[in-house]
Parts: sequence; structure tokens; C-alpha cells
Amino acid sequence: MKAIITAAGLGKRSGLNGLIRKELLNVYDFRDSALQLRPILDVLISKFLKFGIREIAVVLDQADIISQDYIKRIFPFVNIYFQKEKNGFGDALLAARSFIKNEGFILAAGDGMILDLEELRVHLEESIKKGVWTLFVMKVDDPRRYGVAVFEERNGIKEVVKVVEKPEKPPSNYALCALYHLPPKIFDFISYRDGKAELTDAIARCIDSGIMFRAVEVPGSSWVSVGVADDYRLVLESTYQHAMKISGNNSKSKA
Repeated sequence: MKAIITAAGLGKRSGLNGLIRKELLNVYDFRDSALQLRPILDVLISKFLKFGIREIAVVLDQADIISQDYIKRIFPFVNIYFQKEKNGFGDALLAARSFIKNEGFILAAGDGMILDLEELRVHLEESIKKGVWTLFVMKVDDPRRYGVAVFEERNGIKEVVKVVEKPEKPPSNYALCALYHLPPKIFDFISYRDGKAELTDAIARCIDSGIMFRAVEVPGSSWVSVGVADDYRLVLESTYQHAMKISGNNSKSKA
């Protein structure tokens, strides 16, 4: 399986000056038997590698020399693509279209992640077994800030029947996490409106065409994102607690 990580956004809400991208903000991780601080993009790539995904692409801004240099030095096998203009999440995905052939893939935004990627493994295996694709969702207080999903219980599956991008009147309070298991056909449904190509709109067209997606709910506490400056302290706390939990589990397994 392949994975694409988008990391070309402007990060206007991150509180940074634009010289360092939000995807290079440090979070806590536990690896090599030690508590470490690493850029969230680094941690996400490392989690995918641990998960068994070896073919990874990252979409960057061509002017972002710092991120390019970091990836080339630490992960030289990762493929780098460039988003020429900031024209939406779907546009960023299109930049890496040549990386995907005729297979499903994981798509993630480089500024967020699920803390326990083992959840991803279990759900992906189940989705593949059932022949459906996966959207990860979480309950939020203000869905207007997100892509929103509506799903119905059908044959033991929470089947997604509708998705809409940042609605003024949300049809549910389930927001899309920026982590997806998508079919290769998704590229055929990406189109531009007012100069922007939104991924949520492409997923909606997929659903309308008969392609089935299921919703997998994750607790809000298990999803972290460094995209908003006010939330960064909470991200550090969450990743620290998760890293220490892994540290404790490792200690017990060695005892």
C-alpha cells in the first residue's frame, strides 16, 4: 500500500512566520527506547513505516527548502511532489497523481495524525475485507470548520451517505479527520470550483457514483493537529502522554 502526505499549506492559523512550516513543529514520540521530540511530519512518516507502508510521497511547496532538506536527509526514499498553487486539498492530492497507479492508498494531512496508528491497521484490514473505503471521523462542537460526514448503519457498516465541506448548517456533528483510505478513482472526481479543488467535494462525487465509504469514529482525544496556534500546547500534552504510555508498555513487556 502507498501513502500520500500533503504538507504544502500556508499554515495561516499556526502562529508561525511562514519560514518554518507547521508540519515541522515538534511533538513527542517514543522511539529507540527513548522519549524524543520530532517534527509531526517525521512522526507521521515513521508511523506509516512502522505500519508497513514503504512507498510514501509528500506534497510540498517548492519554496519550502527547509522541509525538502529535512525529508531528503532523514527519509531519502520518500518521493517529493510540489503543489504549484494553493488551490485546495484536492489540488494538493492531484500533484501526486502519478505516484498512484490502480490501487487504493492512504491520504493524510501532514499537520495531524491519529496517535495510535494500530487503530488504522485494524480498520483498514476490515475495510479491505468488506470491499469498502474508509473515512475517519470525530465528533466536534463546531462542525462548520470542517468537512462533515453523514452516515447510516447498514449491514453492520456505518455507511457514509453524504459529505459536505464547511457547511453553514451542518447536517451532523461528525467532522472528517484528515486521514483517508481512498480508491484510485478519486482522482477522476477532483474538479475546480472558483479556482479551488476540495477533496470533500470529490468524495461526495465518489459516493454519488456508487462507490461505498464507511465511517470509522475516533475519539477526539486520539486525534491531534498542529494547525492552530491555540491548540499546540494541547498537542504537546497529548503526544507526551501517548509517548509515555508506550514507554510504560515497553517497560512491562521487557520485565
